[in-house]
Amino acid sequence: MSGFSEVGQKPLAGEPLAHTGSIVATLRLGPGGRIVIPADMREVMGLKQGDAMLARLDGTELKLVTLAETVRQLQEMTSKYVPEGVSQVDLFIAERRAEAAKE
Repeated sequence: MSGFSEVGQKPLAGEPLAHTGSIVATLRLGPGGRIVIPADMREVMGLKQGDAMLARLDGTELKLVTLAETVRQLQEMTSKYVPEGVSQVDLFIAERRAEAAKE
């Protein structure tokens, strides 16, 4: 799959501020609706060619999130429902085994 070349793109001024999320760039929509994510943004996000991302449209704001970040957010949201030291996988396996024993 071919995309845009980064030749001719101006680097962002200054160092990436990964800890604050304060990287801003002006992007242009290209043929086929393609946009190029600047290299310093990809680096902060840990993105490599071929990586999958989730795109979410909130009103008119487009948000791109890595799958790893999505998993981290989901784990953070659900962790309050799982008691400390309890393995949900072990509970699920035990449930399935109990159901299988009944059959």
